[in-house]
Amino acid sequence: MFRFPPLTPVVKVWLATTLAAMIGLMIGHNFLGQHTLFTKLALSSGLSIETLWQIFTYPLAQEPNPQGLTGYLISAVFFWLVVSPYELQWGRRMLIQLLVTITLGAALSGVAVGLFFQGGVSGFGPHVLGVIAAYAWAIRHRGQLSFFGVLPMKAVHLIGLCVFLSLLQFLAHPDVVRFSADLGAVGMGILFMWRLERRPPSRKKDKKKRSSSHLQVIDGGKRWLN
Repeated sequence: MFRFPPLTPVVKVWLATTLAAMIGLMIGHNFLGQHTLFTKLALSSGLSIETLWQIFTYPLAQEPNPQGLTGYLISAVFFWLVVSPYELQWGRRMLIQLLVTITLGAALSGVAVGLFFQGGVSGFGPHVLGVIAAYAWAIRHRGQLSFFGVLPMKAVHLIGLCVFLSLLQFLAHPDVVRFSADLGAVGMGILFMWRLERRPPSRKKDKKKRSSSHLQVIDGGKRWLN
């Protein structure tokens, strides 16, 4: 049966920070006349002095309108569903490193493509895709999973699902810069776990790492994203 995972520490801080940013953007834009706040935070095409901070602040940027609010809420729910299980299994430090890697990877992809095409990157949708891809890569050789208890698939197929969702978003809103950022996030999530697999084993075993009730890995059997 489907159920939400617990709110882990990093996820709590992330959602609280992005919600505060969303509220601040709506108040500033709709009530204080600060109509440039969103554009100053979002990563836009082309290079400028603002790019120096936009590569870090674009996850905080959501359009201060009803569509932006709806998009934020959807992203927040999926971030909770996907990222909390990762933190429960690999720990707070590893999750922070992964999120920083995805943030930079998606931004650099967007900046590179933005030199040739118009567009922009905002919100933390790329981070959701990147964490899904990272987890799928980590368990790619361990059998089958059930996506939220509905769709059985091999773990590696989740990576294809991430690319497919990015393609659908691109077809609905043809922004090449955003599409490249999504693909960059997926690629960096995979690269992060690939490099992690090749680290020399540590002598210290982390006894606190465990599978969550939301996403269980069962050796020799099926995997349940439920």
